[in-house]
Parts: sequence; structure tokens; C-alpha cells
Amino acid sequence: MKKLFYLFVLLGFVACNSGTQKSTEVAQPEQIFEATIDIGGLHCDACVTSVVKGVNTLNGIETVKVTLADSTAIVKYNASAVSIDEIEKSIEKRGYTIKAVK
Repeated sequence: MKKLFYLFVLLGFVACNSGTQKSTEVAQPEQIFEATIDIGGLHCDACVTSVVKGVNTLNGIETVKVTLADSTAIVKYNASAVSIDEIEKSIEKRGYTIKAVK
């Protein structure tokens, strides 16, 4: 009879605590940075559009502005979601080179 009592107590404890588990996953705070990227190979407005489109496909991009006159991209991004290396790779995949990142 004691075993049956302990079994009921144990089952009651498990049932009461089954919905109280806390998530251990913590959301990363936003870390917004701005980088100026010098790009090689920009020749026309279509090049500018291509770079903007490629960078904007990444998660964590806030804004991207590409200027043909000085061949730069100013990218505002959430560093907890995307790295500058990923941004550079997205530009290079479009056929352009990275000269420098400031």
C-alpha cells in the first residue's frame, strides 16, 4: 500500500511540474553596426542594383546604400544576425571584389 501511495505522489509531482519548464534559449540583443565597403568592379547602375539586391537577401541587414561614383556600399547591419564576412561574400558572389572595409 505504501508503494502505491508513493507512486501517486510521484505522478502528482511530475504532472504538476510538466508545464513549468523554462526555455534556456536567450534572445541575442541587437548590435547595430555601420560599415563602409569599397567595392571593385562597379561600372553601372545595374551593378549597384545587383549589390543592393545581394546584400538585402541576408538576415540582419538594416539598410544598404551603394554609390557608383565612389564604388562604396554603406551597410547598416545587426552583428548578432549577420557578420561582415557574410556581407562581403554576398557581394563577391555577384562578381565584385572587396577592396577595403572601414
